[in-house]
Order: sequence, then C-alpha cells, then structure tokens
Amino acid sequence: MLSACDPEEGRPERPEGISIDDEEEKAEDEAIERPGTSEDETDIYGGGPVNSCAWPTTVSLSGSCTGTLIHPEVVIYAAHCGTNYSSIRFGDDISGQNDGFYVGTEYCKKFPGYSNVGNGNDFAYCKLVQPVDDYPIVPPVMGCETDYLQPGQPVTVVGFGNADDNLGYGIKREVKTTINYITNKDEAFVGGNGEDSCQGDSGGPVFTQLNDGSWRVFGITSYGGACGTGGYYSMMHIGMPWFESDSGIDLTPCHDADGTWNPGPECTEFPMFPSVGGGGWPSCNVGAVTGESSSCGAPYGGGQPDPDPQPDPDPTPEPDQNSCGDTNSCGGQAPGGCYCDDLCAQYNDCCDDYAGACTDEPAPEPEPEPEPDPNSCGDTNSCGGKAPGGCYCDSLCTQYNDCCSDYANAC
Repeated sequence: MLSACDPEEGRPERPEGISIDDEEEKAEDEAIERPGTSEDETDIYGGGPVNSCAWPTTVSLSGSCTGTLIHPEVVIYAAHCGTNYSSIRFGDDISGQNDGFYVGTEYCKKFPGYSNVGNGNDFAYCKLVQPVDDYPIVPPVMGCETDYLQPGQPVTVVGFGNADDNLGYGIKREVKTTINYITNKDEAFVGGNGEDSCQGDSGGPVFTQLNDGSWRVFGITSYGGACGTGGYYSMMHIGMPWFESDSGIDLTPCHDADGTWNPGPECTEFPMFPSVGGGGWPSCNVGAVTGESSSCGAPYGGGQPDPDPQPDPDPTPEPDQNSCGDTNSCGGQAPGGCYCDDLCAQYNDCCDDYAGACTDEPAPEPEPEPEPDPNSCGDTNSCGGKAPGGCYCDSLCTQYNDCCSDYANAC
C-alpha cells in the first residue's frame, strides 16, 4: 500500500491548462462605434511624453482639443471641436506654472461644408491676435509631397490627450506608427495595435518625414474606434484652398493652394529634428533647420532641385527612463520609477546615475536581496505546482499532507 506522504508514486498526474486565443477585432469596424465629437475627443495611446520643447508647434485648445501652428498667425484643428476658443496654449504641460504661454485669438472658424465626421472635411482654424515667430514651422504636405501618403509610411501622432483612463488631458505626448490606408473620403487611417490617438487629441497633427530629412504635417485628428485600434484623420492639403481663401493668408510657403510648386522666400528653414526639442519654454532650442526646399521643383531664386534624396539622419537615442541625467529628474522621480532626490539613499531607490548626475557623493550600496525560501509558495511563485524545496503549493497538497508552510496565505 502506498503511503499518502509518498509524492513520487502516489500523486495523480496534474492536468495541464488549455490556452484559448481571443478573436482579433477589426479597427475599421470599431471606428464606426465612436465618432469624434467634442464629447469623444481623441488622445495619445501607446506613446509617451515628448522631450522638453519638442514639437513646439503642437498647441492646446482650452483643455479639450489639440491644434497645429502652420503659420505664425494660424492654428489648424478639427471642426468638431467647435469655435469657442479665446486663446491658444503653447507648451508641453498646460498645468505647468512656468511651462509655455497663451496667445489670444482674433477669431476661430470651421469649414462651412462640415456636418459630421467621416466626410474628410473636419477642418477649422483660429487666427491669432499676434504672430508667434519664435519656432520654425513644419509646413503642410502639398503637391508632389502627397506621394508620401501611402500605406506603411512612418508617421508621428502628437497631442495633449489622455494616455489612459488614469492620465488626464494636458501633457503633450507622441506615438510613432504608420499609415494603413487612405479612404475614398480622402481620410488617412493611421495606427492600431496599441498605437493610436484617443480622448483629448482631436484636431492635433500627424507628422511625417521626407527623404531629404525635413518634416511635414498632413493629418488633423478626427475620429476613431476604441483607443489603440487606429483612427481617421482629415488631411490638410484637401482643405488648403478654403484655409487660404477664408483667412486671406498664404499658408503654403512652397506651393499654391492647389498644390502647384511655387516657392517663395519663406520656403526655407524648416525644422530638421522637431521631435528632439531642447531648452525650456518659452526659450526653446529650435535645433537645425533646412536650406531652401526643392522637394517638388527648383528652390526659390532658381537653381536645380536636388536629384537624389539625402539619407535619413541617424535616429535620436531614446532617453533612459531610469536615468536622472537623461530625464533631467534631479530632485524628483525619473519616469522609470527610481528617484533622484536626497531621500533616495534613505529609501534605497536611487537611479543608477544619481551620484554622477545629481550629487558629487557616491551612491549608496544597495541592500542585498534576500534569498528566496525554496520551501515557500510565495517566495518562489510556485502556486499551482511544486516548490524547489520539495513541498507543494497546489489544491492536492492538503490531501497528501505535503503543503509548503505558507500555502494557505500565499495561494
């Protein structure tokens, strides 16, 4: 007769779990369920906060929508956001006391043909009471540049919306994704697979980079389905004839409103690295800019266009989220969770580079991690199985009287 305490011979075989795959949902099917009305504004989902002063022409509209400065006096956004905006906020965090500034609006208008999202004309703009000349403008995609708007084209979506249900509107964020397709309404369907816009980003921009290294803006965040499944974007070049005729301002420094190449003296000095940022508001470091553009023809003043595209610049390394130095977190908490203040030594949670980045004193040696108890369900994460020390942590151990001592509390 076998002993009840003999685990090698008397224990029955334990059943293995069964894995069930969930059926994938289609982003375009979900998009019909959530229109981009002012109650359902769209937010950056799957990305993260921008570097200080990055994407400086992405602006906030009264804590509800996002817009894009495409001319020193004009901000473009989405018609479904409405027109009741008395000022525009520049900066990275609208709650920051020393981050950014407000500029008043002379008026805001929406496209007269707009009736609802889904028609490719979610267009609106605000005219500023004074020009904002301190930051180089990313011009809209126009003319031959629209050839870049193809499936698979890398893009960056930027906005002040929520990152999830626990992070509210007000912090500028970005996410890198791609164009999926262009609809028969001339809308771009962008993102998905957890990379998307959602509540709070409506009206905000989608940027893309040309082969010469310069950047263009083309999208106006309009509507989508569940956050993370992708969204639909009206395209600026479609609405450009109305934007220019209604405002009376030339918004396309290198083209006519119909896309014809016609460069003027402002067809130059576009930002090369707008995502990098640098400095602090309002005195941002704008970084390198281009020379005269020749993206669709000869540059302003004559000459020949560049026959060959320039190589893409090396990507800027992402900052280490657990570094005091990379994230300028001295005196506080780094995004990755470690700390960079004078209490971190006491609580043993300093970032690795705290000593070099924030103080001349050497960082304290961390306390050694205790060795896990091999006969503990909790220390060895053995619930449902056998602990390394030989005792068990499953529902049969009470029957065979071989449970680990902490089975009841741990499992």
